[in-house]
Amino acid sequence: MQTFISPLLAILLALSCSTSFAATFKLASLHYPPYEYVEQGEVKGIAVDIVKEAFRLMGHQVSINIYPMRRSLEMVRSGEADGIFTVFKTPEREKYIIYSNEAVLQLTISLWARNDSNINFDGELSRLAPYRFGAVRGISYGSRFDEFINSGVLNVELASDQTSAIRMALAQRFDILISNHAGAIHEMKKMGLLNDFKVLYPVVQEQETFFGFAKRAHLEPLRDELDQVLKQLKQNGYYDLIYKKYRDVVTPR
Repeated sequence: MQTFISPLLAILLALSCSTSFAATFKLASLHYPPYEYVEQGEVKGIAVDIVKEAFRLMGHQVSINIYPMRRSLEMVRSGEADGIFTVFKTPEREKYIIYSNEAVLQLTISLWARNDSNINFDGELSRLAPYRFGAVRGISYGSRFDEFINSGVLNVELASDQTSAIRMALAQRFDILISNHAGAIHEMKKMGLLNDFKVLYPVVQEQETFFGFAKRAHLEPLRDELDQVLKQLKQNGYYDLIYKKYRDVVTPR
């Protein structure tokens, strides 16, 4: 006799099998304030709070550690980490990452120049080719800018982190800094340098960023559950509360 198992029961059984050996999921992230960062030994940030709450609602605990982006990606590739956030979707990463379908956040990518600069931006990146750009090594700045970097059209100097990139821009090592918008505001305010820079509008891109599970861990059922919980958090006002909590670090003035 053939036994019928409902689709929902199948998912629950698969989830129980895949997670029974780990009460706590090991997650890797990058230093990307105000979304993920370490302050006085504590990992915090907008995305950190969202991910923690999502896994709590799913009945799971998480251990979150901050590493350079390249190391975080390699940990997911090797299976040393169960997941990573927040990450853009790229064809290369899809070889070893199972992405959430629901975005964790939508990020704004913008260009910054020193206040004494006379650079103008009309939205066409190719017209900025004569200028020197600064970016952080290993960070994706969305599909539009990444395509320009890969094409070799832009002259880009790489910094080890956001703080170094801002200092290099101030020292005129390059002309234009590309950054996550809220991240630039957070770091510049922290360094007391926000008044030394200006945003070049329009913004480069608005792009969603996602949670990624290690493909080799076979956590598709958990991904599906996370999608539903993220939708719930967006609908029940939790996202609004988190952004209000961090408004002092993402508001320019």
